[in-house]
Amino acid sequence: MSLDQLLRDAAPDNEPMRRRAAELRPTVLARFTDEPPAEPRRKRGYQQISRAAIAATAAALIGVGGLAYAGGLVPSFITDELGQVSPSTVTDVHFIASFTVDPGGRNRRFEIWRGTNADGQSCTSVYEAKGSFGPQFGGNCGPNPTDAWYDRTSESYRGSINDTPPPSTYFVYGEPTLPGVVSVRVTGHGFDHTVPVDSQTGGFALAIPELPSTVRGPFATVEFLAADGTTLGTRRLAEK
Repeated sequence: MSLDQLLRDAAPDNEPMRRRAAELRPTVLARFTDEPPAEPRRKRGYQQISRAAIAATAAALIGVGGLAYAGGLVPSFITDELGQVSPSTVTDVHFIASFTVDPGGRNRRFEIWRGTNADGQSCTSVYEAKGSFGPQFGGNCGPNPTDAWYDRTSESYRGSINDTPPPSTYFVYGEPTLPGVVSVRVTGHGFDHTVPVDSQTGGFALAIPELPSTVRGPFATVEFLAADGTTLGTRRLAEK
């Protein structure tokens, strides 16, 4: 398999990142193919180096996936979005978790990224990788708790003015601060969901499709659970 094909195969599956990978592919090709062909005995080593370079390049391009998350890589469009929604500089930008919703049979996947601005506010960017016309964002900054908070998904760009936008869905996310938390349970009227805390990021996220598009007052209780199911702490979520 050629180096060019290996690079193509390593490209991510969402459109904006695939475009970025395509833009950088010529640079990577030039870097690793500007030497004379190696003798047969060394060819395998060359391909192994190329594969490693491809993997590292793909991780740097994407800024997602377990290895990239653990390494602290952040896509530039995430930092740009947070910079637009924050009144001051945002630092410590990191991935929290992802979740999916399926309104009307249309599967939508969202990723949640968070940082802290110079005013001490929690700044969050919610990114839909496969929006109708490229990545869709929803971001905000505020004095929100970081162990458990909530928001609603926003509609993607519509193909035309006559298209019906997908319904919004409440989701809960956070980074438990209590030691020993391995899973999170979110309960309320008509729903009871439990998700594990991501072992790499320490975060969690889940959608609550049972909730209507608008709610008032307390609507969910978040329980932080130990490995044996013991509740280590709780937080109540309420919509104004």
